[in-house]
Amino acid sequence: MNMKMLTGVLLVTGSITVAAQDSRPEGLTGATWQFGPLNRWAYTHIREILPTKDIPNDYRTVRPLPGLESAVTDLNISLDGTAMRLSEAMKHHYMDGVMVMKDGHVVAEIYDGTLTAERPHLLWSVTKTITGLTAASVAADGLIDLERSVSSYVPELSDTGWGTNSLRTLLDMRDTSDWNEDYAAPDSTVRRQDCADGLLTGEMCLDTRVVGNYRFLPGVGRDDSREDTFVYKSGTTDVIAWVLEAATGKRFADLVAERIWKPMGSERSAAITVDVSGFTLASGGMTATLRDMARVGQLMLDRGRVGEQQVIPEKWLDDIFNRPGDPTWSFPKPDNRSPYYRSFVWGVGDGNGTVQARGVHGQVIDVSPSSNTVVVVFSSWPDADGGASGVGSSETQSVIQAIKDALK
Repeated sequence: MNMKMLTGVLLVTGSITVAAQDSRPEGLTGATWQFGPLNRWAYTHIREILPTKDIPNDYRTVRPLPGLESAVTDLNISLDGTAMRLSEAMKHHYMDGVMVMKDGHVVAEIYDGTLTAERPHLLWSVTKTITGLTAASVAADGLIDLERSVSSYVPELSDTGWGTNSLRTLLDMRDTSDWNEDYAAPDSTVRRQDCADGLLTGEMCLDTRVVGNYRFLPGVGRDDSREDTFVYKSGTTDVIAWVLEAATGKRFADLVAERIWKPMGSERSAAITVDVSGFTLASGGMTATLRDMARVGQLMLDRGRVGEQQVIPEKWLDDIFNRPGDPTWSFPKPDNRSPYYRSFVWGVGDGNGTVQARGVHGQVIDVSPSSNTVVVVFSSWPDADGGASGVGSSETQSVIQAIKDALK
């Protein structure tokens, strides 16, 4: 940024660009904020769009990220046989930020769009992994029993598809709720939830009352054909958050702050969206900085230990990393891989223990024990599954692999 004096006034050239990036774009409404191109601004300004609850850090316990000052701001990678700069690939894939850690040190930190090091980004379903880690901490203190049923903690859910299921079953999304996660279908449960929470408005929501999750979730039905089979369902994570609140007497956001965010040594506070009833959206509502999500990935890689403190039980994370593939897996899977889902974490099934936190619109934390790396990617795909040519989950996975290959 260049500075010069003109008639006694200090001018900062380049500030117009910064201001323009921070200006609220025209046309951004409750009906449009989730989708491209407006979502690129919206995902880094969630607290200006939706009600949120703070997840505070503790300035006294901030843990520096080693290597941050010397981290590069670009990488040479080979993607599909073509040599290119990572920054170039990021633009094509609507990536807003990438952070790479190797052996506990930051190697690269790259930003695009409206994201900055200080600005948080919507995590979407990466929030689920934070929910799972929080449940691990609560369970370690004996405040919940994973073999007990949902209804034993939350009687309001007794007649739902979750009511008789154990907490362990929900953590693996093998429950019997009839939840439908089709983002493209306006009548799917996940879209009805968006409308009932007040997080999405417009024509898609004209037939849905804004009542919040405490009233919406008790209306979800049962499908016994799903028993002990993995089916991805966002509402299942919100049920776990409700259970955690009931078991501890604390708000979910406060549990995250107390059990994860502060002991992990986060650099900045996070936040989580809340619906009209005050329900905190544990399935996809968190917003946090790229650096702090790298800390989450490193926490997992270090088997839950931060310095001398065991923040998450080591056995919980070992259980996630060291699982066989799911023989009932119905999702697409690459050749020679045996994927699985455990405790709100995706097991890649590559034989190397790689696991990921994933969210729609291109959010990923890749944790690789074999290479001792953490790769965090924030994106703003035009729609939940991609929405543009050559943009989507498999393409993002290729970029992540190209990054890890470059580190070799």
